[in-house]
Amino acid sequence: MNKRRLARLLMPSLLLAAVARVAPAGDIAPATPSAPASLQASGSPADAIVGDWRPADMNVDVRIFASNGQYLGGIVKADNPEMVNKEMLRGITFDPNTGTWKGEVFAIKRGAFVPMTIRMTPAGFEMVAGSGIMSKTINWVRVQ
Repeated sequence: MNKRRLARLLMPSLLLAAVARVAPAGDIAPATPSAPASLQASGSPADAIVGDWRPADMNVDVRIFASNGQYLGGIVKADNPEMVNKEMLRGITFDPNTGTWKGEVFAIKRGAFVPMTIRMTPAGFEMVAGSGIMSKTINWVRVQ
């Protein structure tokens, strides 16, 4: 097995271990509904996505947290216990010029990470996953 393939096989496991170490369940408190979304974490607009979220198309709760200058997200609650502690979002960075976040989301049907963009909405945030004709828009709401 070549080194590149081995690295690709090991990288998700290493990142999953980082998610489990950095954000075990209960370490990041859900944002309070009384605070505006832009001030719920540290007061930085980039931290508006920090907290627990639920996508409209799945019955899972995903905890998004800051780590080493970017944001990651792991599943903290799911109907299927095998999904808990799985990495769902990675490499997310904030672009202050557009007010959007870009990174990758794990596409379960594809079995791989795909590019995505997040923008805040009054109800939570909207994620566009994939690109071009293969993209999908998913609305997320904050878990209270």
